[in-house]
Amino acid sequence: MDKLKPSDFTILQQSAELLDLCAGTEEHRAEIARKMEAISLHMDRLRSTVASLPGIAISQLDQKKVLAECQQDLEESLAELAEYGQDYAEYEASYQRQHTSTNGTATDAKPQVMAGSQAGMNTVASEMDGYITTTLDVEDAPIFSLDTVQFQVPNKIISLAVSNDVLVLVIEGAKILRIKLQEAHNIIEADVPVAPTTLRACSVFLDPTGRHLLLSTPQGENFYYYEGWDHAKPLSKFKNMEITSVAWNSLSWSAADSSTRTILLGTHDGKVYESELRPPADSKAKRCDIPARCIAELPVRERVSGIAMEPFPARRKQHLVLISTGTRIYQIVGAADLESRSGDKSAVFETMLRDGLVNPNYQEIPGMPGPGLLTIHHRETQISGKLQAIATDFAWLTSMGVFFGRLTFGAQNSGDSVVENAALLPYPTPSVGATADAAAAVEQPGALALTEFHILLQYSNRVCALNMLNSKLVYEHEVASESPDEVLLGLTVDETKRTFWLHSPANIFELVVTDEDRDIWNIYLSRRKFDAALQHCYNDAQRDTVLRAQAELLFAEGDYVRSAECFARTTVSFEEAVLRFMETKDNKVLRSYLLSKLSTLRKQDRTQITLLVMWLIEIYLSSIGSIEAKIASAGAAAASNSATQINAFSVTEPSDASASGDALLSTVAAHEKEKSEVQKELYSLVEEYKSSVDSSTTYQLAESHGRRDFWLYYASLCGDYDRIVDYWMEKEEYVRAIEVLGHYGSPEMFYRYAPALMGSEPVALVDVLLRQPNLTPNKLIPALMRYEHSDASDAVNQSIRYLRFCIQKQMCRDPIVYNYYLTLLAKDSTSADESELMSFLTTYGKGMLYDPDYALRMCKRYGRIQSCVHLYGLLKLHEDAVDLALKQGDIELAQIHAERPEDDKLCKRLWLKIARHAIQAKEPASEVMELVRRSNRLGVEDILPFFPDFTRVDDFKDDICVALEDYESQIQDLRGEMDEATRTAEAMQRDMSSLKNRFAILSTEETCQVCGKPLWLRQFYVFPCQHSFHGDCLTRRVVGSCNRVQRRRIQELQTQMVDITKQRRQLKLTPLVARTRSDDKTSAESDEQLEQQLRRAKQQLNSLVAGECILCGETMIKSIAEPLVNMDEIGSSVSAADDSWSI
Repeated sequence: MDKLKPSDFTILQQSAELLDLCAGTEEHRAEIARKMEAISLHMDRLRSTVASLPGIAISQLDQKKVLAECQQDLEESLAELAEYGQDYAEYEASYQRQHTSTNGTATDAKPQVMAGSQAGMNTVASEMDGYITTTLDVEDAPIFSLDTVQFQVPNKIISLAVSNDVLVLVIEGAKILRIKLQEAHNIIEADVPVAPTTLRACSVFLDPTGRHLLLSTPQGENFYYYEGWDHAKPLSKFKNMEITSVAWNSLSWSAADSSTRTILLGTHDGKVYESELRPPADSKAKRCDIPARCIAELPVRERVSGIAMEPFPARRKQHLVLISTGTRIYQIVGAADLESRSGDKSAVFETMLRDGLVNPNYQEIPGMPGPGLLTIHHRETQISGKLQAIATDFAWLTSMGVFFGRLTFGAQNSGDSVVENAALLPYPTPSVGATADAAAAVEQPGALALTEFHILLQYSNRVCALNMLNSKLVYEHEVASESPDEVLLGLTVDETKRTFWLHSPANIFELVVTDEDRDIWNIYLSRRKFDAALQHCYNDAQRDTVLRAQAELLFAEGDYVRSAECFARTTVSFEEAVLRFMETKDNKVLRSYLLSKLSTLRKQDRTQITLLVMWLIEIYLSSIGSIEAKIASAGAAAASNSATQINAFSVTEPSDASASGDALLSTVAAHEKEKSEVQKELYSLVEEYKSSVDSSTTYQLAESHGRRDFWLYYASLCGDYDRIVDYWMEKEEYVRAIEVLGHYGSPEMFYRYAPALMGSEPVALVDVLLRQPNLTPNKLIPALMRYEHSDASDAVNQSIRYLRFCIQKQMCRDPIVYNYYLTLLAKDSTSADESELMSFLTTYGKGMLYDPDYALRMCKRYGRIQSCVHLYGLLKLHEDAVDLALKQGDIELAQIHAERPEDDKLCKRLWLKIARHAIQAKEPASEVMELVRRSNRLGVEDILPFFPDFTRVDDFKDDICVALEDYESQIQDLRGEMDEATRTAEAMQRDMSSLKNRFAILSTEETCQVCGKPLWLRQFYVFPCQHSFHGDCLTRRVVGSCNRVQRRRIQELQTQMVDITKQRRQLKLTPLVARTRSDDKTSAESDEQLEQQLRRAKQQLNSLVAGECILCGETMIKSIAEPLVNMDEIGSSVSAADDSWSI
């Protein structure tokens, strides 16, 4: 079984079709057809066998036998296929050689061979051009196929029911077999509590969940079986009641509910009962006391052959109940609440059925009673986000044929009909192989079932399928019987899994339905229902056929626009379709075709998309131009008509003239509306295919048609705002250009267009600039320099306004911006009002955000004196500031700047300048003295030399006296300070004399505070704090803690002392014989000099090394950051570091 795969069937089928397609001659085609027929028989046998494998309960021995047969058949089929393929290869080689010898080439043979098989091709999109190419269409499996289930029934089958993949058999011997089709090996057997020989016929009804089974005999005995029981239980309250039909509750489809909820039962005597099947609490009970209540009785006492209850999809409490008999079918519509549990107290459908049967709505078929069986087809539909099974079709077996129609649920109430498009379909006559007598007397079917598009009829020895759309017989299969008693007993439908089952006393059959809607498209096509046909097409070839037929029909009817839309979706060549629509001389038709064709292209077909889009743009622009010409013509006609009415008012009736004018105006309005719609379509097209539009061609088309509005729209759509601004600048529409810049302008665009716009619309431009935070202000200075502010106008200087915003709001720190802003302020200010300039200089002068020297030059150029004085002070040129202030006669300003220098001498000199200026200006003496007092630095003696020689001193005599008294007081203070200094000097001399006799008493056991060795071994130092150190130990400690400069100085002094000592030793070791007296004198002088140098060096070294105690002085304070444990001294070992802290 490992070698048997479903794909093998497809390979066989495709190979057979390829061989058939490539056959070149009639003889060869006939030979291959015979061989393919043999293969087809093998394949059908394989399909039927394999399809039955997943079915029900095959014994292990039978399985091995079937698998062996399948394997053998498959190997034989593959061997035959290989043989036929070899035969065809030899034929093709000989055919090509013959064709080459006749025509000289062999490349044209295949197209001729394949020409007769083009009808079996599908159309698919080509990877090269984006239009159409073809591929082979593989033959499909048959729609209906009857397969025998490989199951050995222990006894004859009496009845069969299937639901939810659960199959239940009632066989002779009063046995029930329950089989789950997914677990076919597990067969549950149960008994029916009757005598085995008495149960010869019965009806079984299985609920949608496959758990509840109701069994009824013609004798009126009824039994209830629930899954898992070992025997069925009698229904004590169902005695003498033959149940002929059951309407199950749709709510019982929930597996969580062990009850069937409310159900309806039809009986042989024309009564309708209501009940609810529920397994008893005591599973060991011998019988069930399930109640059954008679709620209605048909007006005509007939056998209830079928009953169904269906809820309305949108109104769950509104229900439809269909009841069928041999001659009538009743429709009852009413309210019934199935959500509430009825039990024994009340019947849910009693009121609805009794009221509905008072004046019943029914359909009657005259004549003899028929089978009366009723079946309903359900289709899963999405309602309120949930998938629900909705009843869509019904069928009823009558004596004259099948009465069927559609069920349409809406707002129907009691007495209304839900049946639409009902029809009576006569029973099909037997096939050609039947006898004449059998053909004359048409047999009535014993059962029926509904699929989506077909009616299945079960006869005693055959199964038929009728198409509901065209009423044709599409399938008929005669069941071969081994004995005369072997007849078909029933047709059962599994509503849950949509499978169809038949049975005879000895066999079980499954009617397999495969793609039943594959040919529905052709039926709808023949009826010219093209939309329905398209919905049921299976491949591109079928869709192309439907669309082409619809397109040709619409073209013939003159509906060119819809025809163009259909042609665009077919395989008709682009050139052919375009030529046909161009002959109509209507751009709207061609436009419709191109748009539809454009929607069928793929994204990778970029070239085709671009060409079609550009062609459409040209057509749209041309159409707009034509419409505008019509508008102009209609407008001119309206104007001419108006003038004619005025000139010939007496000739033309006023009413006629008014009607003519109104007609022209309505024509103009219609053209305007059409133009608006065409423009909207054009804009939508360009927006949708923006990436496929060629920009340069589009601009050229817009310009050639004079469509500046479209030109601007496309530029805006592409973000080409430079073109838009250039356009408005060219038209001198500066405000519109500024609006475009404000919405879409980039910084570079502002830098480019601002110089021109600043000279024409400065206010509007600055308003936009203030809303642009990403601009660099210094790049806009050239534009601001183009702006000329008129002094005569009261308007604000727009350059100052923008720069002020940049400095104060945007916190610009660019010195160029500050300098230019200062220039504008100096130029725009007046000598009388420098407040804004001074405020700027004061606020931003501290951070030096502008150049003070440049600012001073600008202020001097425009004569802003107050600002110049301030800038002199900012540059520390206080004397120049005071001179300029005095030059302008502003003594107050000069006094302010005279106080700013930090140098008291300079301050005094500046105040003297101010005083001299005041005296020379012949200011009153009292004011001059007030100036002196205000300075706090000048005295009367300082300003007396500036007065004329013959100036009277009466005005400042008191001031002179006060000055003299101050001098005297100062002299006394100086004399006291001199006496105190003398006493201090004498005390210091006494202290210095006492220091020469200072000493310290040391113990003989005194040790060095650094090395711990006896102090007397080497030269040592003793400090007043009684700490003593060896000289070398103290020097090392000081060198280790001092800075680099002191360390280098100590080393130089030590080296110098060593050199001096060596020189002195060398002088002393010079031979005495060779020396003269003069040499001795020179040597003594040299030794004395060296000794002085050594003494000075020692003093300097002592001052550096022994300036303070290293344990009590600043050195110890600085060593607080040093570690307590010096790893360099005790080693890097951790144990040594730990030992140093041991006690």
